[in-house]
Amino acid sequence: MSIASVVSVIAALVILGIFLVIALNIQHMTNDMESQLELKVFVEKDATEEQKDQLEELLKADSRITEIRFESKDEALQKMSENLEQYQGILQGLEGDNPLPESFILRVSDAAEIKEVSDSVSELDGVDYINYGEGYVDALMKFNDFTNMLSLAVLLILTGISVFIIYNTIKLTVFSRRKEISIMKYVGATNWYIRVPFIIEGGVLGLTGAVLAILVVRNIYYYLLGAVSGQSALIMGVSFAPPEAVLPSITLYFMIYGLIVGAAGSLFSITKFLDV
Repeated sequence: MSIASVVSVIAALVILGIFLVIALNIQHMTNDMESQLELKVFVEKDATEEQKDQLEELLKADSRITEIRFESKDEALQKMSENLEQYQGILQGLEGDNPLPESFILRVSDAAEIKEVSDSVSELDGVDYINYGEGYVDALMKFNDFTNMLSLAVLLILTGISVFIIYNTIKLTVFSRRKEISIMKYVGATNWYIRVPFIIEGGVLGLTGAVLAILVVRNIYYYLLGAVSGQSALIMGVSFAPPEAVLPSITLYFMIYGLIVGAAGSLFSITKFLDV
């Protein structure tokens, strides 16, 4: 099949690949932000050491909680001092009579469960109140759901468009060889004897286009990473996905996709020319 056919396949898959890179990076960034979400469980001021120990044991027993860190009054004051460095005068003298509460800082395995964890932990003995930035978390969850649905919809549309392009490219190639097919039919060749070479050729076309498209997408991605390497740190505290988190998925998808669409396109395209 012609070079033009391979170029058409490459163009269709490169467009699809660029979208996949964008979609996978958005998912990576969202997951990164979700993994940084924390619940801050403030302990009652008059809680005894025994109550704090019991509370910690109950938190450790919760399988949804993956990380627990205790923050003392002094550590809380130190952190506040670092965050409000320009207002050090306001914080002077608090060391001896520190009004800040002690707390447990938690991380959960699934960000979608953070509200559920907050509700159950708030009922435990010794807990004063919990802060986890409910508005931010809700917005992040909605953004994640929206991007997942949008990515799936666009992926299906682009996949359909690329299938259409590849199928018609193969169809034109088969059409240009219709006389060859007719001659084979007249000399007694069976339908499958004629089909198999075209199916193999279509699969090779799809696979060749997929491999070349992977190389194009790979080079584009490495170029973009290099161009923003000094700034990728940071968009909202998260970085772009490393190549090993993106390219293997795209490579596998393209190889299977190119092989199946190429072979299937040849199979369906040649059928009408077998009715001689």
